[in-house]
Amino acid sequence: MHRVGFETFYISQVNQQSTHGVNTMQTNTLKKDEFSRTSNKLCKHAIGGFSFLTVGDHEPEDKMKALAVTLRDSGDFDDCKNADFEDLLVICGGSYFDVWHNVREYETTKDGNQEYKVFTDAEADREWEEYLESYIDDCMEMTDQVKQYFDRDKWKRDARMDGRGHSLSGYDSVEEFAHINNVYYYIYRNN
Repeated sequence: MHRVGFETFYISQVNQQSTHGVNTMQTNTLKKDEFSRTSNKLCKHAIGGFSFLTVGDHEPEDKMKALAVTLRDSGDFDDCKNADFEDLLVICGGSYFDVWHNVREYETTKDGNQEYKVFTDAEADREWEEYLESYIDDCMEMTDQVKQYFDRDKWKRDARMDGRGHSLSGYDSVEEFAHINNVYYYIYRNN
């Protein structure tokens, strides 16, 4: 990863007096000399005192906001004392997110420390169905004689009793959620 100068950064903050219980994000432009470290297309944001960086020079999409809110609420990241870019969390991705703990790590390693998937409710249900089908096809060893007696639908019904997190969160089997702009997003950590 090479370093490139960057004219402006964006800082976003959630309005604590949200409308109908929904957090809104407000974007403000800050000059690069207000930060002691810069990196190519990283933007600083804050949600209720929780600072994080994203890749790209635009306001985070709602899925990224949902992940940031989940990380903030988990209590695993205490960034109150962080004053430098290098100490802040970096998030990048689309529906699948990599989370780095600091800029130096982001610039020097290919893979992030933590990987998350973020879905709407319908997307999570589709992903869950694909996971269960894949599990039957790839992991269950059955002879052709046994397969004719195996009821896929009943097996999937029983497997669903443990919840989506059991299948979609490879790290701790937990399903987190965040409510952003009247949409619920479901977050699953995978490593």
